[in-house]
Amino acid sequence: MKKKSALSCPPHTAVAYARYSSAGQRDVSIEQQLSDIRAFAKREGFTLVHEYADHARSGFKNTSARTAFQTMMSAAEAGAFDTLIVWKVDRFGRNREESAVFKGRLRRRGVRVLYAMEPIPEGSAGVLLEGMLEATAEWYSRQLSENVTRGMNDNARQCLYNGTRILGYTRGTDGRYAIQPDEAAVVRFIFERYCAGYSAARICSDLNSRGVLTSRRKWFRPESVLRAINNERYTGVYIWGDIRVPGGMPAIVDQTVFEEAQRMKKKTARHVEQGAVDYLLTGKAFCGHCGAAMIGDSGTSKDGTRHYYYTCQARKARKGCRKKSLQKDALETAVISFVLDHVLSDAEIEKTAAVIMALQEEEAKTSPLAAMEAEYSETLKKIRNINDAIAAGIWNSSTSAVLKELEDQAEDLRLSVEMLRYSQSQLLDHDRVIFFLHRFTKGDRNDPLLRRHIIETFINAVYVFDDHLDIVTNNCEGNQRFPLEALPADPDPDPGPPCSDCVSSGVPSVLHPNTRITIFRIAI
Repeated sequence: MKKKSALSCPPHTAVAYARYSSAGQRDVSIEQQLSDIRAFAKREGFTLVHEYADHARSGFKNTSARTAFQTMMSAAEAGAFDTLIVWKVDRFGRNREESAVFKGRLRRRGVRVLYAMEPIPEGSAGVLLEGMLEATAEWYSRQLSENVTRGMNDNARQCLYNGTRILGYTRGTDGRYAIQPDEAAVVRFIFERYCAGYSAARICSDLNSRGVLTSRRKWFRPESVLRAINNERYTGVYIWGDIRVPGGMPAIVDQTVFEEAQRMKKKTARHVEQGAVDYLLTGKAFCGHCGAAMIGDSGTSKDGTRHYYYTCQARKARKGCRKKSLQKDALETAVISFVLDHVLSDAEIEKTAAVIMALQEEEAKTSPLAAMEAEYSETLKKIRNINDAIAAGIWNSSTSAVLKELEDQAEDLRLSVEMLRYSQSQLLDHDRVIFFLHRFTKGDRNDPLLRRHIIETFINAVYVFDDHLDIVTNNCEGNQRFPLEALPADPDPDPGPPCSDCVSSGVPSVLHPNTRITIFRIAI
């Protein structure tokens, strides 16, 4: 047998692990589990050195999704503790195979697992009891999954809203899908333009230039448009898995429009390669002359080669702007190279990490947690006073209603306090920020996925002029675009050495007043 690794911790050093499965379940709260574990540790003479908690994480599915669990296992490998205390057997996991694997790893490291609410004896009897509890937990998890699936299928047969968010629809008062007027107008716009011969990329650019977002509050992409075109639900067909109910939900487009869109899709199928071009700066590139969106465009040269551009939408629509088009790859590569070479230089990464740390500290000072905890304690005190009054025989017609209202208020406050505590426990430290930012610099800068991540993460807007770009970095709160009229005036032709606030490479920058945005100017 493999020899156990020597533990580097004192005897009776323990950690706690708590978990609940889903925010939608009435599961025992993390705080209650930890409270019972602390009491158990104190009673049994253990020194509790750390508490790990996974919120809304299934114990049956792959444990890789349980980040706190994985961190705890890494600490066990390092010999940081000799005892793991869990509330009950099913909190460790509801999949017997995975539980056996991880418990085996803990045993090999000299770590034993104890359960605060399910004392298990030593020896063969304890092994048998633990196995029975694990089997019961796995059965319960499978049964719960089957019940949820069965319930969703029953809902689908009645055409009820099953939690699937669809652009153009919302949940109605009767529990079924209802039309959301503003979003339905977007859906009709997509179908009308597509049937009129507009490409998915063009429709996507039009929507993004107007600030319209998808149902997931993201910018539109060509595949978003094509998904809408292919979605038969818009004709009123309710679809859930294998269940199809024509007329099961209100129609946004009629059948003839939907069929015409499918005909247009087949007609343009030979241009799939062209339609699949991903314009990474869609919704972020704008004309420096008029402020209109720079939209994806293309053309074919005499030798049949297809070329791709960003073109000012106002010029495309013949509205007076004379901004020349710019090659797609040239513009995107200039922005990507700028971010990787300058914004993500070692010196700038250190500055960014310092800013993030300062912002976290600033937000922690204004956190409502302390006030919310005080309000929660005060509400519990009021509940105790009413219960004491009831015990003393003091009662009137309104007492019951007041007590019920206070209990509901206390439960809402408890959940809010728990969520705030968890969110504060997840704050990034300096080293994790540095690690995260450096990951961008280690990849292949020609990798399409990396390029998209870089633009979405670091770029707020790119204003395209004839001889230069004004790049607005995305270090401000919210998704609102920085407007053209707020850009600083053209710099002095001979600005001299860069200021101390400029990036370390010397690229000219302006820290815009009253914002956290920095505007960088690079030549093209």
